[in-house]
Amino acid sequence: MSDKQLIQVEFVSIFKLIVYHFVQSIMEKVIIQKILFNYFDGRATSMERKLIEDWMKKDPENENLFYQYLDEWESQNPQYLSEDTEAWENYKALLNTQPKPFEKPEEANHAVKYPSVRTLRKFWYVAATLAILVTASMFFFQKSILYHTYHTHYAQTKQVKLSDGTLVVLNANTRLQVPRWGFYGKKRKVLLDGEGEFKVTHTKNNQRFVIQTNTDFEVEVFGTQFVFYAREQARKVVLNEGKVQINYQGGKKQIMNPGDIVTLAEGSSTLAMSKAKTPKNYNAWKYHQLYFDDTPLSEASVTIKEHFGLQIMFDDSTLANRRLSGYFKAEKASELFQAFSVLLNVDIRQQKDTVFISSKQ
Repeated sequence: MSDKQLIQVEFVSIFKLIVYHFVQSIMEKVIIQKILFNYFDGRATSMERKLIEDWMKKDPENENLFYQYLDEWESQNPQYLSEDTEAWENYKALLNTQPKPFEKPEEANHAVKYPSVRTLRKFWYVAATLAILVTASMFFFQKSILYHTYHTHYAQTKQVKLSDGTLVVLNANTRLQVPRWGFYGKKRKVLLDGEGEFKVTHTKNNQRFVIQTNTDFEVEVFGTQFVFYAREQARKVVLNEGKVQINYQGGKKQIMNPGDIVTLAEGSSTLAMSKAKTPKNYNAWKYHQLYFDDTPLSEASVTIKEHFGLQIMFDDSTLANRRLSGYFKAEKASELFQAFSVLLNVDIRQQKDTVFISSKQ
């Protein structure tokens, strides 16, 4: 191997070591450095909000880690704004600056080979990329700093009382994010991913209550009681009392009255309106029951997956069209499937998180 190659290998090794320690040091300090928190305060985009939510869902320990760092941040009360534009301009200036020539060592018997301009440019490009990644990671944590998250696991419900007196009952597999330090401004905003029943309290200063989702769909409340379903395949609101306004798709609005059901399916641009004969059927999950109204088994399987985290498979495709009606005890998945077996005359077997339904022989 030539001297030039040896120097390049040595330089790459040193560079990797520097990058490793740089990244490790930055990521360990990213939450506790007070100069960064105010800089990212309130500037998260919808994409960045989705990224932080995915990070929180990935591992329950991530939330514990966040609160450890949060305690230290609160004690420091940072008051600093980072100059990101100036930093980026400095990076670009470095990229365009020719490195100063090195002088030959007097005691050396041969010419020393130094990294090329191209190699140095690669170093600065990587450094700039790392800086951008660190900046993005700050956005991930920004919302966890400002919001407290209530969440439920599969087959679990939870009642939450917010600081304004509003009562919320969360269905299984649901997350509700609420401002950590109370509601300020003209609106009380929360973020829902899942399903919940809301009993909103009126405030003296007439603050509107707004429930936002990860999509362009939100409910603006005028003091009322309703069930809000916000999952991957659709958004649905069932109004029991009062009045709400649906805001969706960049400015469209729809006022709801008691008994109304509004549904916006994934990929649809039109709201489906209907009337609920018995609105309380839509919050049966509060009492560990699932309610089906002449519902195809294929559609019921979606509800079962959301509630218990189980995937339903049909050995016979015709079974998917079998229909269900009534209330079914849903405290445990086994109780639900036992009722299905008797009612539909089918065999049910479970393998890990998959349930197979077949016709009895």
